[in-house]
Amino acid sequence: MTTAPLPQVLALVDDVALARRVLEMSSTIARQWHRSLEVVYVESAPALLAASLPFAQVLAHGGAKWLPLAPQDVERGYRVQEARLRDLAERITLRHTIQWSMRVMRGALPEAALELRARSDLMFVDRAAGAPSTAPHGWSRTQAPGRPAITAVIDDSAAGEQAQRVAQQVAQALGGVLNLRRAEAGTLAVVAGASRCDLLVLPRSLAGAGILAKLVQPALLVG
Repeated sequence: MTTAPLPQVLALVDDVALARRVLEMSSTIARQWHRSLEVVYVESAPALLAASLPFAQVLAHGGAKWLPLAPQDVERGYRVQEARLRDLAERITLRHTIQWSMRVMRGALPEAALELRARSDLMFVDRAAGAPSTAPHGWSRTQAPGRPAITAVIDDSAAGEQAQRVAQQVAQALGGVLNLRRAEAGTLAVVAGASRCDLLVLPRSLAGAGILAKLVQPALLVG
């Protein structure tokens, strides 16, 4: 008898240095929702293109001089980062006792999020543009010590109501403080105004490539 696969929570990252915070949050939610976790590492296609330019250089270790940069150097870097991410995900998901898998894509994170949107109704995304965190589990901007600040962008649509319900459940699961923001003021303005939160919850219907490109914190796309 074949066991049906668990529904998934997706976690998309394009910077392994920032991955801990989103892996901690997505693993907590996967455990709470009795789901598996799929980690998606998005390798930057523009970085490879830039490395192929004849004048591309990289600063040598120690900052002594500039050295030529080639696409194979970027490829080697990706393999190292992939191994680091796999090790980090294995340790975090083991602690949370959840099933997990990992895949690698090439491109840009906003477009990858749109491409994978049919795979799950709970998708975490964390871009390299986000500010690195120094607090435990990657929660550094919360106003209440030890409690992540969660902002949900909502409207009167079915998707907005679903995002609000999920945000309330996520805030409870993470022990966070929830702040609701109306999307009528303009989603881009709301996203910019929510830059100090630790997790932004968005209805997927509001999360186009332009909005995702402006994120400076982890986001959870719902729906």
